[in-house]
Amino acid sequence: MRIVTFRCLALSLAAAGCGVQPSHADGQVPEAVVKVGQATVAERPVGTFVAVTGQLVANQRAQVASDGTGRVIAAMVERGQSVAAGDALVKLDARSAALSLADARAQVDAMRSNAERARKDCARADDLFKQNTISQSDYDRLKFDCKTTEANANAAIARQGLAGKAVGDAVVRAPFAGVVDERTVNVGEYVRAGTPVATVVEIDPIRVQVTVPESQVGVVHEGQTVEFDVPAYPDETFAATVKYVSGAVRERSRDLVVDAIAQNKDKRLRPGMFASARIRVGEQVLPVVPQTALRIDGTLARIYVVANGRLEERLVQLGRREGGDVAIEAGVKKGDKIVAKITPEIHDGLKVE
Repeated sequence: MRIVTFRCLALSLAAAGCGVQPSHADGQVPEAVVKVGQATVAERPVGTFVAVTGQLVANQRAQVASDGTGRVIAAMVERGQSVAAGDALVKLDARSAALSLADARAQVDAMRSNAERARKDCARADDLFKQNTISQSDYDRLKFDCKTTEANANAAIARQGLAGKAVGDAVVRAPFAGVVDERTVNVGEYVRAGTPVATVVEIDPIRVQVTVPESQVGVVHEGQTVEFDVPAYPDETFAATVKYVSGAVRERSRDLVVDAIAQNKDKRLRPGMFASARIRVGEQVLPVVPQTALRIDGTLARIYVVANGRLEERLVQLGRREGGDVAIEAGVKKGDKIVAKITPEIHDGLKVE
């Protein structure tokens, strides 16, 4: 009697276990249906670009040399220091030049007195000659002396100017506003005319110097927009404008040198930085999708199109990114319904509402 009761209990449990999964009349489990957010592919004009590489260079660069001669008595700048046009970089000992200037001024004063006396003598000579009081030879001699004295006075004035320049040359100044790249002399050194004392670079604005392949030369011209990236700031894109286009293709490399000008108020961009740049040469109308609609695996990009109630996986060719959208060069077309945001459960063939 107990054995029969145990068997009935076992059969009841087995029947209950089989009843956990619901079943249809044909015994098949119904296919899951997933609800997904959808978006409609739109089209809009997207810029077309020529990809180029290059480097940043100073808008102006000068190796400033001394015009004077003497010992350095003061060096007012250091590497990296900002300077305005006309700021003193280095001062030389100007005592000899100052003495020469004082002597030249004294000479000018003396010569001016002589010239004034000579002019009065010439005026009297003119009156006497009209009155036939002096001979022609005496008159000619007096007139010659007047011209010589005047010339000597002018020469003294010129020497004074040279002496004054020598005093001024004792201070070497920045030719333009910029940043000191290097100072090449120190206090106590003796320099001569032509000795470099510092290098000054102008980095605001700064130039983006790129090379354009010969095949793309025809689409590049002044005024075009340039976008560029530098390794130092990987998450930022900077803007410039094409300003200078070389007049000839380089024979060896078969490319054209192009300079674009970029503002650099904060001076974060520095000459010598490598730049990956894109020159905007036009625009074309392309399908555009949200970046969230893409599944990117390495070099492959996938998108999921809703077709006949199911998801259809497509490989797409990506174009330019603008904000949160991405242009699609191939793979989808305007009006296609796509999954707006990819989630882990999204896959090809999935049935959707």
